[in-house]
Amino acid sequence: MEKQIIGGVFDSQEEAVLAIETLKAKGFEPNNLSVFAKNDDIVDEIELRTDVEPVDGDKNPTKKIGKGFGIGAGTGGVIGGITGLIAEIGLLAIPGIGPLAAAGPLAATLTGAAVGATGGGIVGALTGAGIPENDAEEYEKFVKEGNILIFAEVEEHQRQDIQNVFLESKTLNRHMYL
Repeated sequence: MEKQIIGGVFDSQEEAVLAIETLKAKGFEPNNLSVFAKNDDIVDEIELRTDVEPVDGDKNPTKKIGKGFGIGAGTGGVIGGITGLIAEIGLLAIPGIGPLAAAGPLAATLTGAAVGATGGGIVGALTGAGIPENDAEEYEKFVKEGNILIFAEVEEHQRQDIQNVFLESKTLNRHMYL
């Protein structure tokens, strides 16, 4: 079965964390989540609060990006509360947006060949990952405005559940699900 990418747009860190935690509680595999924000402190905090951890570049070299590492969200053992799980995050210079903090499987798409070949920044990278161009342009607008993007790579049978979680978590792009 071919996977699809479903995106959610959140204007607050609290809403983004709620969406991720709800997905995890429903059994969704967090290593299929990607988070994008213009502020790397926001991505760091979301990663800390949702137990994501960096992927070891040697164990998964396809996740290694730029100066940092793509983040494969895996639930780490947290003893005594939330601990510092993030060694470093990739900060990417995206044309037309500026610095962008990115974590997750789609973060690698924003570097190297995808951006270089298309010259289209985040739109080119997202369309390269299978997101329709008009949706990718809308996501770019959302991130330029300072919102937090969460993308979930899902099987067809998971699509409605993911959309429902994003809707319950107050996603700003609900019109894209109709």
